[in-house]
Amino acid sequence: MTARISLRDLEDAQVGPPMHSRKNRVFRSSFEGRECIVKVYRGEWRERAALEYGVLRDCCDRGVMAAVPLALLDHAIVMGAVEGEVASEAFDRMFLPDSSLQKGQRERFADALAEWLSTFHAAFDSRLSRGDTILRNFIMSPGGVVGLDFEEASRTDTISDLGQICASAIMTDPPFTQDKMDFAGHMVRRYWHHSGEDRSRDLAAAVSAAIRHYAPFRSNGGELLSYASRIDDGDLAIG
Repeated sequence: MTARISLRDLEDAQVGPPMHSRKNRVFRSSFEGRECIVKVYRGEWRERAALEYGVLRDCCDRGVMAAVPLALLDHAIVMGAVEGEVASEAFDRMFLPDSSLQKGQRERFADALAEWLSTFHAAFDSRLSRGDTILRNFIMSPGGVVGLDFEEASRTDTISDLGQICASAIMTDPPFTQDKMDFAGHMVRRYWHHSGEDRSRDLAAAVSAAIRHYAPFRSNGGELLSYASRIDDGDLAIG
């Protein structure tokens, strides 16, 4: 759709403090009488605005649950607000030492993520990876899992997405606990089920690559890299 509002108007209508984003500026605002999320791309990432807007639009057209794109404003996009719990926060809550959640609830959570990912890949004929497939980029809404942040979508092997979401889960503090390894394993098996294709042979390399990509941004990066080496050597298996 053609925007009838400027970025300055959206900035003037900003609600609350800026939202977390490592690369861009993200904030809540109001667009045509509805609450929205505005994502302003900075510096070298400015060209990704059109890319992400296009992926969001395609998701809506193809039945993939994602933030609804409302407008494209040069180097910014406007999206409908998504209510629910950030998946990374839900995951942390489920793995608290005193959590009363049963194994079955964790497995249903893993299954929901696996189903969303397989649905996304199928919608794009397994030719598009969503990229940066970490728990923080999903919302557990009342209607199910909703995907966010598609600016790194690319025509690469979709196994990278599965490797990234597994790495995102097992790298949480404390990393590589048996419960988290079991969660990742269940998520992988459900992904194979939903997608109808088992690529177990490619999984270890995808998880290791994801850990090596994210480790430099973590305070315990050295420890994480040692786990990646163990996966490469076959000492640790997922799925």
